[in-house]
Amino acid sequence: MKITVKLFGTLRSHYPGYDPGTGIELELDSKTQVSRVIKELGLPVKQIGIVTINGKLSKAEDIVPDNSEIKVFQPLAGG
Repeated sequence: MKITVKLFGTLRSHYPGYDPGTGIELELDSKTQVSRVIKELGLPVKQIGIVTINGKLSKAEDIVPDNSEIKVFQPLAGG
């Protein structure tokens, strides 16, 4: 299955050569969980705040559908 991953904030610095316009295209097994996508990319789990699949909030154990767009955001803070 193919998916596209887009990184936001400081997470971009953890993936050398990252292009924010196209993101990262991955080919994975079916029934792959969000947590495995994060592991495959080598992203630091403690620096991940929000992950969405096709615009919907997701959890680490959620299964990623084929042809999905995953967006990974750093933790947000503000006041």
